[in-house]
Amino acid sequence: MSRFIAGMFCGALLLFLAMHYHVVRGNNGVVLVPKISNNLGDVYTDIRAFELDDWKRHKTLAAAIMRSSQSDLIQGSAQRSFGQSVREAVDGFLGEGS
Repeated sequence: MSRFIAGMFCGALLLFLAMHYHVVRGNNGVVLVPKISNNLGDVYTDIRAFELDDWKRHKTLAAAIMRSSQSDLIQGSAQRSFGQSVREAVDGFLGEGS
């Protein structure tokens, strides 16, 4: 019976964490970000390779990150995506001129 109660306690704790926090894996490790609304959406998200289109699909996660004062998580991927689009534009321009 004690194993059952311990299992129920662990399950309730995990459900509480999943309902109230985003687990975000960024370049600096794993971070807990408080959710804006309590639901089971975006429980775990790996944002290391996120681009601007990915942030558009995860608007609630982006809002929660901005609200929690951890905007450096978003800035790194936005700068990387912007740099990549500039490189593609320059490569396209140089390719057309040749």
